[in-house]
Amino acid sequence: MTTLTETPLDLAAAVQSLAAEAVALQARITELRDTLALLDLRRGSVSDSLHRFRGIGAEHAPAHHSLGT
Repeated sequence: MTTLTETPLDLAAAVQSLAAEAVALQARITELRDTLALLDLRRGSVSDSLHRFRGIGAEHAPAHHSLGT
């Protein structure tokens, strides 16, 4: 908030500082979005691999026999 003792230069410096912080935050948001997109690709790759391994395991698993029969 502004006070009566703030000069136009003080306000300009505050605006400049806030603008620089906004640019830095926007860059960080972009970086985080890129990281999340990469993690999503990796998650998908791991999920696909697990599905393939489960399919291979089911094809080669020994026949299941119930106990007591």
